[in-house]
Amino acid sequence: MRPIADTGILIEFGDQIDDDVHAVVLAMDGAVKDAQLHGVTELIPAYASLFVGYNSLMVSYAMLCEQLEPLLDVQVASDIKPRHWSVPVCYDAEFAPDLGELTDVLGKSESFVTEAHASAVYKVYMYGFAPGYAYLGGVPACIQMPRKSSPVMGVAPQSVMVAGSQALITTVTMPSGWWVIGRSGVNPLQSHLENPFMFAVGDTVGFEPMSTVEFAKYGQI
Repeated sequence: MRPIADTGILIEFGDQIDDDVHAVVLAMDGAVKDAQLHGVTELIPAYASLFVGYNSLMVSYAMLCEQLEPLLDVQVASDIKPRHWSVPVCYDAEFAPDLGELTDVLGKSESFVTEAHASAVYKVYMYGFAPGYAYLGGVPACIQMPRKSSPVMGVAPQSVMVAGSQALITTVTMPSGWWVIGRSGVNPLQSHLENPFMFAVGDTVGFEPMSTVEFAKYGQI
């Protein structure tokens, strides 16, 4: 555990994307929630760490660390079944501005890349960077590429992007250096709902390919 400014504690469980490590992060997140510790204001699970935010007027760093210490022995539940989401995606050229360049760099066909992308099951590891940006791990190794050397401005909402082992569905217009290979039929940020994030951390996501015609009938274009 280490301090983050004077209002947070970062509990680190590893330094890489790993399902077993992430399971411990989620178990610790649940344990801290259940403990209802005085002064805790927020919990943010990430790939291999848990951020515990607190009100320093209500509890000190040392006192909160002392309360968190016994929870570090938390056991990962073996009976948890994450919710699975099937997300429609159109890989056609008008929604996939980077697909051609990505396939050239990889030396693969567009169908190979899109079929590989759609065949995988992705895990929601964390939220970050922008509202509703759910970071998905699980991009097949055969289509993994580092992010671009420089970002592109104005990437549209609901763009399906990949970089390295991660995938993401954008929710707002933002710059990005990831590879845009399609457009999603849903926006993971549902701002009109009390809980605006469609996916929960720990959920799984699959992509269902659709043609432009099918996608238009879906009502998202």
